Amino acid sequence: MSSTEPMRIAFVNERDAPDIEAQPRMLVHSWRLIRTPAGSLHLVTLRDVDDEQGTVRVTSAISAVDRGRVVVTTSSGRQYELAGPPEEREMELELLRAGAVRLGMGRAVDVSVLAWDSVDLD
Repeated sequence: MSSTEPMRIAFVNERDAPDIEAQPRMLVHSWRLIRTPAGSLHLVTLRDVDDEQGTVRVTSAISAVDRGRVVVTTSSGRQYELAGPPEEREMELELLRAGAVRLGMGRAVDVSVLAWDSVDLD
């Protein structure tokens, strides 16, 4: 890919995700946690990133959190294992924020750091 070609980013919501049976659990490296004005929590994830493309997904609402295993379960039943702390790299942060806005979560508040600080990793 030449440096003049733009990176392609797909923005998808939980309805665009594979069936739960095909993908019951995901390991997530790049993520942020948002709270909507109605109070529901959602993960915004960035996955399948390379020099040419990537996918930003906003999950369905979070229904359960296993702090010991650092796994969140969404209302769809899918589980997301958080491989590390919330995303902090600037380009990735901008993609996650843009994804949340584009997918209808523009009024949501990022609560990633607060949530991560409450996780017990011991």
